[in-house]
Amino acid sequence: MSEFLPEVLAVEILARLSIKDLARCRCVCKTWRSLINHRGFAERYLDISPVRFVLFYDKGFYLLYVGGKNLVIQNPQKLEFPLDESMIDESTCVLHCHGTLCVTLENHTLIVWNPYSNQFKIVPNPGIYRDSNILGFGYDPVSNDYKLVTFIDQIGSSTAQIFEFRTGSWRGRESVPIPYPDWHYRERIGTFLDQYLYWIAYRSNVDRFILCFNLSTYEYRKLALPVYKEGVTCSWLGVTKKNLCVIEYVTCEKEIRVSVMEKTGSWNKIISLSMLDFIDVQDRKCDYQVEFVSFTKKNDLFVTFTGYSDDYETGAEDREKKKMFLYKTGDNTTEQVRLCNSLPGFRFLGEYVETLVLLIVYLFEPRKEH
Repeated sequence: MSEFLPEVLAVEILARLSIKDLARCRCVCKTWRSLINHRGFAERYLDISPVRFVLFYDKGFYLLYVGGKNLVIQNPQKLEFPLDESMIDESTCVLHCHGTLCVTLENHTLIVWNPYSNQFKIVPNPGIYRDSNILGFGYDPVSNDYKLVTFIDQIGSSTAQIFEFRTGSWRGRESVPIPYPDWHYRERIGTFLDQYLYWIAYRSNVDRFILCFNLSTYEYRKLALPVYKEGVTCSWLGVTKKNLCVIEYVTCEKEIRVSVMEKTGSWNKIISLSMLDFIDVQDRKCDYQVEFVSFTKKNDLFVTFTGYSDDYETGAEDREKKKMFLYKTGDNTTEQVRLCNSLPGFRFLGEYVETLVLLIVYLFEPRKEH
């Protein structure tokens, strides 16, 4: 880059700037513009960008910054949703990929939205749609394209419909049959890793597995879950250190267990936490249940609990309590995250990582083929 500033060092410096500052730097010279536009720089930027959490509260979207020394969140940053917020309802769910959110709307359409550029694209309903339809949003490196996946249930069959942003349309009649239409899913939202989408699926209490969908080949695979334990009532999929993980909450033992999938396909349990690690003795009169679990970019564990009290002498709002904690895997410590007085009524939707707008321009405008 220059005899005074090696390119490797320039990348490390630029990758720590905000999106707005990077936009200015791209205008400095052709060399910097070329460097920032390079996909390798974008991937490095993603690697070191801090993770925030998207909060759905009072029909609005907020960003929470969790981490650092101060775990008291004073003023969550409200995002300027580009449409009328009345289109968001209780069935709304949010998917995230590379700094872009995909939000389901009340009229069964979808909006793909980058909060920092405020660019958005309305994705039409592919046909038969219900609030329970399974959804996935991810990136296919083979075709260099972002894709949306939804499962459509019809009488006697189920198919996967794929929206390709490269063409700006659903794949029409080229839907992908789902092998077993009687599958059920733990959550609507798929977990994205590399070029795959994952869902926890089941056909009975004993036939539980992970459905893996390849965004490049449109093929399915069934992956085994960790050995099933009686009493596991909640399971989540996540990503830690670029590996797929399963987080399970065992109600009878009040225990959270985290297992990571190895390259061989086997599972390795890396974390086991008791409810006693989070909830104070004086607060255990409430029946707390795990509501949301996610890893941060530093591979710490973010956990929220909802507790219910049987004390009917108090008001309904006082009988329900919510608590948030950050478990730091490095030093094995737990800290409570405080959100002032705004906890009642919030709903977590997922994590969010800021990324470069220039990478995802064609999400909002179909690319021109040469």
